[in-house]
Amino acid sequence: MNISISSENKKEYLFIESKGNLETKEELIEHSHILYDEITKHGAQKILINEPETYFPLELFPYFGLIQDYQDNFPPEFRNLKIAIVVADEYKEVAASWETLCQNRGLKFFAFTSMQDAISCLIS
Repeated sequence: MNISISSENKKEYLFIESKGNLETKEELIEHSHILYDEITKHGAQKILINEPETYFPLELFPYFGLIQDYQDNFPPEFRNLKIAIVVADEYKEVAASWETLCQNRGLKFFAFTSMQDAISCLIS
């Protein structure tokens, strides 16, 4: 896994930028834990994760394990977060599937290919 993460508190949300390569379910899980650590460090409830320069697996199977990890290894307050991610167009379908899996489990996680749409979702 080769990933870099930076964050900045905005007026209405925490902005996190992620760049790099994620190739396996294990790397997706590790990435999610790094992001969660960043979120808790800032005490944010609304988070925009900008990832158009992050490369993800295109097959869906790793995301089932990722969602299961959310349920098994994150505290209950994880469910209170509202997260919008922005991905490159090539990940639109896999991101939509991730969003559906998350929302079916009660998480307020949303996927976009437009920064403006993601911001609108968070501040509405």
